[in-house]
Amino acid sequence: MSTLMPDVKLHCNIDEKAFSKAMFCCRLFVGFAMIYLALGSLFYWREFLVNANSLGFPFVVPLSFILALAELFLGLLLLLGWHTRLNAFLSLLIGMVCTVVFFAGGYNKVFVAMCLLQLSALCPLCLLGPGAISLDFKRSQRRARRFFRG
Repeated sequence: MSTLMPDVKLHCNIDEKAFSKAMFCCRLFVGFAMIYLALGSLFYWREFLVNANSLGFPFVVPLSFILALAELFLGLLLLLGWHTRLNAFLSLLIGMVCTVVFFAGGYNKVFVAMCLLQLSALCPLCLLGPGAISLDFKRSQRRARRFFRG
């Protein structure tokens, strides 16, 4: 260790309001992106099925329909902030699969942008949780009040 930087114990103070706003923005952006991708998959159903079939997915019709609906509902649940950590993890998995199918395995700038958006917004949600602007926070407040009533 150099003598220029002595051992200093630093403490990180987190502004809870800013953290909650940042987590809300992550949920908002990735939720709307997932809903957009799911609705695009459902509105252009034939192309989505052809893409899934060309990529070699088994049981193309039910699997594609389940993937598109799951992505739609996971996006809605992320917007609300309900079971956020689990939904963020599932959204990461299903969102990447739907993105690959949506773009037919072709790697262009929009595909890379969608993958980076999902990764950059869903990883903090998986690790840190939803913040105070969510239904998870309201549910935990109700549980704490019921538990500590005395």
